[in-house]
Amino acid sequence: MKTSRNRFIHCVMMTLISILFVLPFTLNAQQEGTSKDSRDHRVYQWIKIGNKIWMAENLKFSTQAGSWVYNNDSSNLETFGRLYDWNTASTACPKGWNLPTALDLASLMNTLGGRDAAGGKLQQMDTTNQKINKKITNTGALSTLLGGIRHSDGTFTGIGLWGGYWSGTSTNDGATNYLFAHGDKSLGLSTNDKGSGFSVRCVKK
Repeated sequence: MKTSRNRFIHCVMMTLISILFVLPFTLNAQQEGTSKDSRDHRVYQWIKIGNKIWMAENLKFSTQAGSWVYNNDSSNLETFGRLYDWNTASTACPKGWNLPTALDLASLMNTLGGRDAAGGKLQQMDTTNQKINKKITNTGALSTLLGGIRHSDGTFTGIGLWGGYWSGTSTNDGATNYLFAHGDKSLGLSTNDKGSGFSVRCVKK
């Protein structure tokens, strides 16, 4: 009888442990996967944050005009992707994906603890960054989120230090983008000239 009772108690305890510890991790788990761009057959990693699926890599699709590799150096392509002017970025995402809207960005920030925390958490989640950090810097200081920008006068700046991503929101003065800086946990929002070159992170429609 004692043996049966002990086994019963053990089963109950294991069930409680599963409910208390395993289930919350299952419910909160970030879903990840890959998606192929049918235009050039590149495969991108994606990650689900909240109820939205985001690319976990910078877009690399080469357009006839309106996009550049940082410093026109092809060695930067695989790590940092391309920089796009806003008009080009608006149509550069693969079929089924698009530039994030204001609502997409609001959902992203809310899921990650607000604007003051979202930037840092996104840099920690950057799956491509996790793979290349040790290989390139051995310090964890580099993030593919920090791809720099191309100014409208053709100069490049900021790679490895900061970077920005276009949103789909156009304004009278330009277009809205969100900004990251190394060591800064906040997610910045700004308006820039549509002729400037920023990175693109597509979100699933």
